Amino acid sequence: MATPDDATIKGLEGTSLAIRGLLKLWGFRIRDHASVPQIQLDLKSFGLTTVPDFAFGSLDDEVAIVPVTVEQETGDGTGTADSGTEPGPTNDTEIREDFEDLEEPVGMFPQAAMRVHDLPCAHSLTSIAPDDPLPLAMGRMVEHGYSQLPVIDASGTLHGVVTWASIAHMHATGRKPCLSSAISGEYEIVNAFAHLLPVLPLIRAHEFVLVRAADGTVSGIVTSADLAGEFGTVARPFFTLGEIERRLRRCLGRVYSEADVQKVHKKKRSVDEMMFGEYIRLLDQEERWNKLGWPGVDRDHFIGLLSRVKDVRNTVMHFNAPSLRSEQLDLLDRFVGMLRHYDPDYGATTGA
Repeated sequence: MATPDDATIKGLEGTSLAIRGLLKLWGFRIRDHASVPQIQLDLKSFGLTTVPDFAFGSLDDEVAIVPVTVEQETGDGTGTADSGTEPGPTNDTEIREDFEDLEEPVGMFPQAAMRVHDLPCAHSLTSIAPDDPLPLAMGRMVEHGYSQLPVIDASGTLHGVVTWASIAHMHATGRKPCLSSAISGEYEIVNAFAHLLPVLPLIRAHEFVLVRAADGTVSGIVTSADLAGEFGTVARPFFTLGEIERRLRRCLGRVYSEADVQKVHKKKRSVDEMMFGEYIRLLDQEERWNKLGWPGVDRDHFIGLLSRVKDVRNTVMHFNAPSLRSEQLDLLDRFVGMLRHYDPDYGATTGA
């Protein structure tokens, strides 16, 4: 993605904007291990940072762009006696272990609750004007595969919705076959910032809800079909990552002892306690790799794939990405397919 020009980045100092807007300046849609470090680096090159940290919170939370202070550059807790703090890690192994202890288990979902505006359809709308002919409305519904269409005038005022059911009702009651006769007032409208879960019963009952943006206009429509597709997009990585970790633990747990594990992390005793970064360090040693007994698998290639899976896992868990790119999903599918080959008895027992 392209970095904004120097003048644009410098001009951000002293301003506030939504995290979504900050990402958009760099051409990004989500926070991940590409977007977050790039923006942080570009801001820091001009002595800037965000308060609070834009890597956390809702995409619609606002952050201030401020100069990096001396305290922010150097940090606290230097480990001096006067500081009253515990001395920090003294070697690379302890630093790695302390960092990886902060990782969350794969089975946990991100802490930020999903909101209506996290759905792409909440920002996409096809509508019809109240003075348009009915055949045009029907044609657009057929073209896009819609079952309903909002009726909105040039000023943005909502007049109702046209649905296949309202059109059928118009004919059944013998009313004049025109758009005004087919407009229905039976709809629900929800705030774009509303939490998604409480809205689900409305969508289930009415098959759709209209979405109201912050400026009061209708910005999108969420249907039952949208939810079904979004569930697959959002939930699929969690289920796949969970299967990947379960299979890895089964495969590695058959081979590696407590002594092997403690060569990687002295505070842990079994593979079941390890994180993705520790799986990599466990396997990235020829003698330990040979114990695994996978002669047909190239170690460097496998570890490279595992490292990329770790990055995707961190994207899902730490940056609350609403969806992954197709190549990221493909990577997870290919990797779990490999593990299924080496863990053929998965599901045959009740163990994890």
